Amino acid sequence: MAASDAIAANPTMVKGCMFGRLFATIAAVAAFIAATHTSAQTAEDSSPDDEFIINAWSNPADCNQSNASKVSFASLAADQDGLIGECIAVEGFWSGRAIFNSKRDARARRSNTIDRLRGKRIGLYAQWEIVGEPPEEPTRTTFVGRVGRCETQWPGTMMVMGYCHYTGGPIVLVSQAFPS
Repeated sequence: MAASDAIAANPTMVKGCMFGRLFATIAAVAAFIAATHTSAQTAEDSSPDDEFIINAWSNPADCNQSNASKVSFASLAADQDGLIGECIAVEGFWSGRAIFNSKRDARARRSNTIDRLRGKRIGLYAQWEIVGEPPEEPTRTTFVGRVGRCETQWPGTMMVMGYCHYTGGPIVLVSQAFPS
């Protein structure tokens, strides 16, 4: 009986062969990794180029509703550079990981990333387990936090996840959120 006939007669043999090849490949990769010299990186050796930003937010003890300057959505979206680092409170329609000046813009398909809404949205970074997840429908919400900009917030960082991974512009590193 030829090998192909034996495999056709016994499909379990195919799974065993595939498992054997997979196991051998994994073992070879593990041996290669173990054979190469690696060293731990100290804090002094690390650079921003090695960092991945998963999420960020502001500390509510430092930036909160009682010490935030109220800023209009339009002024923050138009000229955030003069506000970088400032503790602000801004109101907008919350949808996904951004806020918008109008409910219509917030409801737009792909509202958080579409180019035509650049300048009409502000990205959000927050401690979501505390602030809460975005609502099903756009909801008027006031966000308190520090102003940043995707393009300059984390200079030299290898990768930024969240809002800035897909688009650019102004962001708020949220410390608090309140229904408006």
